[in-house]
Amino acid sequence: MSDLLKNIVGKIKNLSELIDSYKKASIIQSLPTVAYVNRAKKLIENRNLDEAEQVLNKALDISDQDSRVYKYLGKIYELRTKFEDAVKFYSKSAKINPQDKEIWLRLGMCQLNSKMYNQALESFEQANKVTPLNTDVQTGWGMTLMKLKKYALARDKFVAAAQISKYNFTAILLSAIMEVKLCDYDSAEAKLEFLAKVAPNESSTYEYANLKLLKADYDAAEKYAKKSIEYNKQMQPAYIVLGEVYSRRKDRAQTEKIFKTAVDNDLENEVLHYEWGKAYIRMFDFQKAREHFNIALEKDSEYLDVKLALALLDALEGKFELVNELKGKYGNDVFIQEAMALEKLSSGRVEDAIDMFKKALRTDGSKSYNYLNLARAYQKLDNKDKVRDNFEKFIREASGYLPGLLEYAKWLISISDYSDAQRKLRKAERIDGHNNEVLNLLFLTMYTLAKDNVCEYNIKEALSLAKRIEAEGSFNYEAEKLELEEILKNINIQGNE
Repeated sequence: MSDLLKNIVGKIKNLSELIDSYKKASIIQSLPTVAYVNRAKKLIENRNLDEAEQVLNKALDISDQDSRVYKYLGKIYELRTKFEDAVKFYSKSAKINPQDKEIWLRLGMCQLNSKMYNQALESFEQANKVTPLNTDVQTGWGMTLMKLKKYALARDKFVAAAQISKYNFTAILLSAIMEVKLCDYDSAEAKLEFLAKVAPNESSTYEYANLKLLKADYDAAEKYAKKSIEYNKQMQPAYIVLGEVYSRRKDRAQTEKIFKTAVDNDLENEVLHYEWGKAYIRMFDFQKAREHFNIALEKDSEYLDVKLALALLDALEGKFELVNELKGKYGNDVFIQEAMALEKLSSGRVEDAIDMFKKALRTDGSKSYNYLNLARAYQKLDNKDKVRDNFEKFIREASGYLPGLLEYAKWLISISDYSDAQRKLRKAERIDGHNNEVLNLLFLTMYTLAKDNVCEYNIKEALSLAKRIEAEGSFNYEAEKLELEEILKNINIQGNE
């Protein structure tokens, strides 16, 4: 019996040695790791990431050649948003098994999130070879091209993704965004209108609002920006769209209200204050604009856009140090173009200033203050037709801006066009019926016209205005008033004869 047992034990020992030898020689050593991977998958699904990582590390002790172990380690780090670490694991997995239908997509997305754009392009190209006609691959590919500012190519990928799956609303949205970048507004609008009906959310409604703003359809921009905020009150870009809409309408109360609402919703940052400052520039309140730009700089001292805007504000005050510092590198920025034009105008280079003001308007047609600057420049050239044309363009864009109307009226008086000056001053009076300067100049035009074309009604109206001005403030035309009273007296005497 003892000999039999010894024989059995010997055979078991030999069998064990054979198994160990087989493991070492086997080309599928990774097979025992399958159980670990399956267990890790379930842990990952339940978001037990730390435990899943421990399980996969044990699998690596068995074999370092199982692509799935690295793949799921990559997934763990992707879920932790540690994308660079995820890239390392996904890269190892792809090297071991380049035919995996998911690995190149995941690798590309993590490279995209790690700003490894050129590497991401290579991964998406490989993903397309392994899984052609994959809507997610095309979308990721397009997102990478978008980051590289290759907007036309990105649009093509997003369109392809949407053709593969009509339910890929992300691809439809991104293709619309690319078309906006490419100024293909009609095609973008068709897509955004579709999304607004079938898959509205804070992003699609914001993008539709932004497109409507670009097309100067302010009512629609307001409508969709409000919808975006209804979906998500933390959608800061929608508040910014509303701020621009209201400031372009020169509605100061609504502009201030919407930015304050954004602050109340914990959205205050340097970007919000920069946009708030821009809104004040549109409403020609340069002091308040400077206040908000300074707040933005306090939050981010390297905020370039703020410095560009401040260069304009400095130039409006006759200070050109900042624009001289920035114009070499940022001459295509509209604020710098305006500032450079003001610099040229101040140094007597009027023709050059006019060219630069026009260039600024071509860069951004909404910068209506440049029409006022052009009117001032043409005054220096004594080109009355151009002065009038640019004043008219300005007041069409900013009909409620009292200083602009007043400046126009003064110029009209200076060229003896009292009739048109009176019309402009009437508009100014409707804006501020108690402005002493407006009322005095209005009396001057009424006096001049009544004197040139004697009419009892007009004289009485002018005298009535004089009496009103005297009651409310200082009256500057006492001699002219006495002259009208004398004319009226003579009219009455002649009437009695």
